[in-house]
Amino acid sequence: MSQQRKPIGQLLKELGYVTEEQIKVALEVQKIKPGLLGEILVELGFVSPREIAEAIAYQAGKPFIDLTQYTPTKEALKILDKTIAKQLEVLPFDVDENSVKIAMANPYDINAIDIVRRRAGREVEVYVSDKDTILKFIEIYYFLLENPIEEEVKRIIDAFMKGGGTADIPKLVDLILDHAVIDRATDIHISPESIASHVFFRVDGIMRHYYALPREMHSAIVSRIKVLAGLDIAETRLPQDGSFTHRFFEEDYDLRVSTVPTAYGENLVLRLLSKNLSLFNLKNLGIEEDTLEKLEEQFRKPQGIVLVTGPTGSGKTTTLYAALRRINALERNILTVEDPIEYKFPFIKQTQVNEKAGYTFARAIRHFLRQDPDVILIGEIRDEETAEMALRASITGHLVLSTLHTNDSVSAIPRLIDMGIRDYMVASGINAITAQRLVRKVCRFCKTEKTVKAEELLKFGFDEETIKLYTDIEDLGEELTLYYGKGCEHCKETGYLGRTLILELLILDEEIADMIVKGHTPLAIKEKAREKGMRTLKEDGLVKVLKGITTPEEVVRVTG
Repeated sequence: MSQQRKPIGQLLKELGYVTEEQIKVALEVQKIKPGLLGEILVELGFVSPREIAEAIAYQAGKPFIDLTQYTPTKEALKILDKTIAKQLEVLPFDVDENSVKIAMANPYDINAIDIVRRRAGREVEVYVSDKDTILKFIEIYYFLLENPIEEEVKRIIDAFMKGGGTADIPKLVDLILDHAVIDRATDIHISPESIASHVFFRVDGIMRHYYALPREMHSAIVSRIKVLAGLDIAETRLPQDGSFTHRFFEEDYDLRVSTVPTAYGENLVLRLLSKNLSLFNLKNLGIEEDTLEKLEEQFRKPQGIVLVTGPTGSGKTTTLYAALRRINALERNILTVEDPIEYKFPFIKQTQVNEKAGYTFARAIRHFLRQDPDVILIGEIRDEETAEMALRASITGHLVLSTLHTNDSVSAIPRLIDMGIRDYMVASGINAITAQRLVRKVCRFCKTEKTVKAEELLKFGFDEETIKLYTDIEDLGEELTLYYGKGCEHCKETGYLGRTLILELLILDEEIADMIVKGHTPLAIKEKAREKGMRTLKEDGLVKVLKGITTPEEVVRVTG
């Protein structure tokens, strides 16, 4: 059978996106709910539309494009009008003198490619994305071409300034939320200062200033968001927390709201929670191949704990969810306790902490043990009781996944001992500890080479031994090629677009377990782990610098 004609189920299985058991379940469902196998696999949550698009791209020999990461240029959008773009199911996203880059779900549609070629008067470079995403972004970006958000916001501010303090505040709040969704913000900060109220978005981990609003608008904006989140608008002296759902182009986005009183009024922070299933794929997180193999081996073990550590916002939950998707929920009984449940998975029993009702992490684990579990996911180990219950579960034959706030993998060991866990329990109960950070990726659209001497890397805290180990050079006077982004429309002139993981993996084998029981220092344990092949966070960052994925400045920013 030629590669072009492989059934989608077989292709997804070859790429490791689905198992034989999952295909069998989908075929059973197909008997009672007729439909295409690919669509049923998506509905069951076994694969994401992105993964099906990746399989089609692989089959067609075309690159896959994640449209959530790239804003199409205005010039590219103007090549086709909206009606034709929808008919052809094609989104032009970049253009230069010689070619136009388009995203399409069916890379075999020669007719559509030919129409674009004639209209653009240029060669066509085909990228593959999923149909729903393409159609959604056609609606969004052609609408924004006619109705730019910045201009809409400016009109509301002008009307407020000229109209004696009246403005369409609900519309303004919606525009700010829409803009945050489009620009992939994870957090929105609305901060009052002495002369203005400032709106910042956190994009790719960095705060960026977006709008300065009249100071007089601030309390009305706060009140509007409080109403949406079900908070007390009369209470301005105490912090409050709430949540609500924002609808943008037929899609719902969950927002968590936090208010804190400051000298100039209430400071608002809104966290945007992603519902993108395709994020939860270990292969897409950017983990280096050799580390990924070792990590997946840990997730296949029948018992023990795998801890994911790192600061807030380093992607720990995403890594855990990606791990859950690699564990076959049709063969192993998986239970989770989370705070809150951020994404719902099929065939996994997920529960949410409820402190008021007395449903804590520790209590959940105690009850889970009566539910015949194979795998238990604990959102976070925060206290001695939870840590003890987690270790007890791991020692009695269960695989436990959880997170912990520490700076690196080795630091998790003294942290657990400080919580009151005996060293021998840490040594016998934990299989592996990862530490991770998110670094920004060099923008693929404006990526440029820069030749430097290897000794330049010393300025970023990389030592001579590490540089020589990962570059195969013998003298620091030799030259290396690094990559930087010049700045373009796609990356908002920052030179960076999207993020990837740097990760260190500490495996607690017999020798390291013995060192823990004998009271060796974290530094000694770290050195022993490095002898055994562990890459530290900084070293993993250097690997990605040398591959042109990120920059040394980024690695220093997140690792110090």
